[in-house]
Formats: sequence, structure tokens, C-alpha cells
Amino acid sequence: MEPDVSEDFRDEKKEKLYRKISIWTALVLSTIITVGYGVTYPPDSKAVQEMRMFFNKNGHTVSKFLRMTREERKAFAEKKRHPFYSSYLKASEVEKEEIKGLAHISYDYTRYQYWFNFVFIWTIGFASFWFIGVMTEGAIILVRKDKAKRQASNDSLK
Repeated sequence: MEPDVSEDFRDEKKEKLYRKISIWTALVLSTIITVGYGVTYPPDSKAVQEMRMFFNKNGHTVSKFLRMTREERKAFAEKKRHPFYSSYLKASEVEKEEIKGLAHISYDYTRYQYWFNFVFIWTIGFASFWFIGVMTEGAIILVRKDKAKRQASNDSLK
């Protein structure tokens, strides 16, 4: 037979305090993570944003251009007369690789993507930390309930 355990093991004041700690901890930690992201990854310069928008609008043409041989690129650059094509030909090998990488990740780029990332990181961080806090609150309640059961069981054996 299981001992009768009333709800007096629950301390409403402490539980309210734990909820407040949980929510404020989640708010502070998610804000710290978001600020850290902003410091680590500053927004692109205006020139890079314009280049990424160019890649977004002309993705198919740019990818064809990047796959061409050197001679084909020269002829293509003379025909298109866009500053990107001529500057790509003059760039160093390292810069060319960076531009290829930038072109690859810019096919679905929007100007507001950076700020969307901020909101998304904050939301995910807040939800994660708050979930951990709520689970910790539940674990504390279960431990208290188990302790109250053991005490009731020991009291009934006496």
C-alpha cells in the first residue's frame, strides 16, 4: 500500500521564485547569445550586400560565368559590361574563391536576412533556456514529492 502524500510538499512561494528565475535567466542568456552573435558576425558592408543582391538576381548567369574557362570569362565580361565580371577577372585567387563562396550562399539572400537571424537566434535561445528551466522546476517538484513519500512511508512504519 502506498502512503498518502498530500500536496503540502509544494511550496508556492518557492515555485513562483523558481518560475521568475527561469524566465529571467532565459531572457538574459538569450540576449547575451544574440549580442555575442552580433559582435562575432557584424553585418555585411554595403558593397557586399549589393554584390549578394546581384548574385541573387543573376544567380544562373553568375554560376555559368564561374564555371567558364579563363578565355570564355574574358569574352563574357566584355559582352556583359557589368563591373562584377571585370573585377572578378582582376581579383586574386583567394578573392576569387571568396567570391565563389559568396555567390554560392547568396542565391536566396535578402537584405533582411541578417536581422531575421538575430530574431531567430534570440527566439531559439529563449525557448531552449526557458524549457530547461521549466524541466528543472518539474524535477525539483518530483524530488520533493518523492522525499515526502519516503518521509510518509517512514512515519507509517514507526
